[in-house]
Amino acid sequence: MKKITIAGSMIGTIIEWYDIFIFSSGSVYIGEELFPSSNKAVAVLDVLLVFALGFLTRPIGAFLFGHYGDRNGRKYSLLITLLISGISSGLVGVLPTYAQLGLITIILLVILRLVLGLGLGGEWGGAILLVNETNERKRAFFSAFVQSTVGIGLLLGTGVFLILTSYLPSSEMFSFGWRIPFLLSFIMVAVGITIRLKIDETRLFTEVKNSGLIVRFPGKEMVVRYWKELLLGTLLAGSLGTIFYVGAVLLPVVFSGLGIISENISLIAVSLLAIADLTTVFISGKISDIIGRRLLLLLSNLGSLAIIIPAFEFRNPASFIFFVTLFGIFHGLGYSPLAASLSEMFPTIVRYSGSSSAYQFGNSFIAGPASYISDFLGSISYALYPLYSIAFILIAIYSTIRMKETKDLQLNE
Repeated sequence: MKKITIAGSMIGTIIEWYDIFIFSSGSVYIGEELFPSSNKAVAVLDVLLVFALGFLTRPIGAFLFGHYGDRNGRKYSLLITLLISGISSGLVGVLPTYAQLGLITIILLVILRLVLGLGLGGEWGGAILLVNETNERKRAFFSAFVQSTVGIGLLLGTGVFLILTSYLPSSEMFSFGWRIPFLLSFIMVAVGITIRLKIDETRLFTEVKNSGLIVRFPGKEMVVRYWKELLLGTLLAGSLGTIFYVGAVLLPVVFSGLGIISENISLIAVSLLAIADLTTVFISGKISDIIGRRLLLLLSNLGSLAIIIPAFEFRNPASFIFFVTLFGIFHGLGYSPLAASLSEMFPTIVRYSGSSSAYQFGNSFIAGPASYISDFLGSISYALYPLYSIAFILIAIYSTIRMKETKDLQLNE
């Protein structure tokens, strides 16, 4: 496989995850600068709510760009999603404060998050197809390059904040320092567009197009004929997304709010999660191409289920770092098999729509609200923090047991 194809598939999802982590890492600063509440805990909760709102438009983006990608090609759909996502992320860095424009600032932030979600909705599915429709063998392993962007984006996002907080005093972080990571998105978009203009259309889509097999409404075809695959993919993606957000967002926010860990400890732990995830996706991708998708997806969910309650109960910095890292390992264990299985569930004529929709439905309706709902449940009783995640992990375990193995399926349909 060409290196430019791998790079082209990775760049957009790097920006996606980078944005997620700079938004969560900067939640305290964003809450104070862009929201009116004098209560810091309430301000952070408001930021998490806006974070969750960004997931609402992802399914729309999945349908919109899935339709475009299934009819006109993967390459040009991905150029549009990259522009929308990167520019929306970068503009957060130039928003006026609440003290300057009041409610208008919050409205602008919400609009940017909604537009960002629209672009990101079509990004992941297309990126996965760039590698899987170009390479018929080792689909899970090559999917790992796209899936590794979670770790890469996380390391970039938390790394930038770690550097800034190490060199800038708190007053400067609140005044302008938190904006720098968002402004860097503009540079990343320029690099990404340059790379994606050089990639080729996927082989399988080209074959379908030349054969005149493109359907008029891929989204409708997907819902009518492949709704079971869509539901299964949604549950699997939602569970893995929830597992990740528990380790990367919820635990750091909760433990920081309780004063158990410092900001630097939080950033270090999340960086270790990223390294663990980044390493594990390649290992699981390699193994999955040999033994299949189901077993690794099952182990990923079972492992996460085993540690989620202890992760909240052992309230000290050392155990926090340990459990956050474990969440990275268990997420990575299932993440590459997930990508391969989603692309294998659907035929080429609806594959962009199907894989994008399943992934984004899971992340939008299950994983996206996880941090906010869990934080709300935790405000009622600390013991309720993991309840939401446990429920969907159990559903995913049952679904994985019932699913068919897809490793040996051919994609050239």
